[in-house]
Amino acid sequence: MSYLTEADTRLRRWAPSRRARAAIAVVFAASVTLQIVGIPFTSSFGTRTRIDLDVYRLGAQIWQHGQSLYADGSMPFTSDGIWLPFTYPPFAAIGFVPLGALGLDVAGLLISVLTVVLTIVVLHILLGVLGVGTGANRWWTALLIGAGAVWLNPLWMTLGFGQINIILMTMIVVDIFVIGRGRATPAAPFGGVLTGIAAAVKLTPFVFVAVFLAARQWRRAVAAVGAFLGAGALAWVWLPADSLDYWTHTLFHTTRIGDPAGRINQNLNAMWIRLVPHSESAQQLLWVLSSLVVTLLAFAAVHACRPVSAFASLRSPSSDDPAAGVATVLITCVVAVWGLLVSPTSWAHHWVWSIPMILAAAVIAARSVDRRVRTAYTALAVAGLVIFALGPFQFLSPAVRQWSAVDHLIGNSYTLWGLAVLLVVWLLPPPVTGTGTTGARPAMAGAQAP
Repeated sequence: MSYLTEADTRLRRWAPSRRARAAIAVVFAASVTLQIVGIPFTSSFGTRTRIDLDVYRLGAQIWQHGQSLYADGSMPFTSDGIWLPFTYPPFAAIGFVPLGALGLDVAGLLISVLTVVLTIVVLHILLGVLGVGTGANRWWTALLIGAGAVWLNPLWMTLGFGQINIILMTMIVVDIFVIGRGRATPAAPFGGVLTGIAAAVKLTPFVFVAVFLAARQWRRAVAAVGAFLGAGALAWVWLPADSLDYWTHTLFHTTRIGDPAGRINQNLNAMWIRLVPHSESAQQLLWVLSSLVVTLLAFAAVHACRPVSAFASLRSPSSDDPAAGVATVLITCVVAVWGLLVSPTSWAHHWVWSIPMILAAAVIAARSVDRRVRTAYTALAVAGLVIFALGPFQFLSPAVRQWSAVDHLIGNSYTLWGLAVLLVVWLLPPPVTGTGTTGARPAMAGAQAP
């Protein structure tokens, strides 16, 4: 029985007409333009100052002028007149130098366009791994999905703040699913390096080393750690005082990044701070205990997807197994969600990994004949779309101590959805191979995917 469904077969045969391609291009261009520039006649029009991008630029500039990145008050005020600290590792300041050479408007336009382009690249790669469509129509499918994805809260916040979340996601996706897909490609010896460099820019991508460990890709795991340490060593040579300050002091002062109780912080730490506002010791104990439980749950979810078999199938040059592809995407998303949940700071825009998870859940739901699997993954996909389209925390009072029980459910919706992801994947993992073990609806009789 084929793992692919009748809908898969039809999509693989889909050849959009010239009129359809033009319509997709117009819809995508209009959607992206409104998201980048803002909606005319509303407060969003022309007001997206990309404040985080301004911090990147200013950090690079003060380093070039020999000033401290992390000393109190060392950072200049942003163009909005707000003072924000530089919170990234020293290596990031080196990487931000090109942005520092540009004006904020030019840098903002470039980072926005790059973010949108890379979003489509990521979607195209993931559609291929998931076995959705073919090379001939996959770009058009990615554009259609991307036209809607830019309106999901994590992505539009990434665009509005001028954040680099999608750039880092692209590095991880390329490392795992492009460089890591074939054994004999010229880039294969560099597998893991992009993950290490991404972690050197912003520490959270380091969690994806767990993907290599789960797949028993030891060399790639070592390469990721080596690239991370190498980038840090390079920064130590160029910024010795800042490096010493960051790794011995700044790194451990997480409140410097922002208010951990704020609505925009979506993780276990923030949830407990908001739920138990009067006892710091109880907050920390609950965070540690729940993080341990979630770590075990994530481990169980990854193990249920049989990572060694899934990634071995993905890396086989002769393999075209969409079931293994689905499993590998799911494993990567589980690791991403785990990292977001246990991190002390996970701003709402860090949840861009919800996009691949929603996509994978939708594909599993569409292909499964198991009612429980279909229901669970449909619920995940639909709930994810609703939650991340609305960004419900935005509608609540910033005074989190005044929240009602219902407010806490709404205000912690990203965290609760993430917990649901881990539970569903653990309890109802997808098949790892499309032959022999299948929970998918059979393809149309006699139909052969090209």
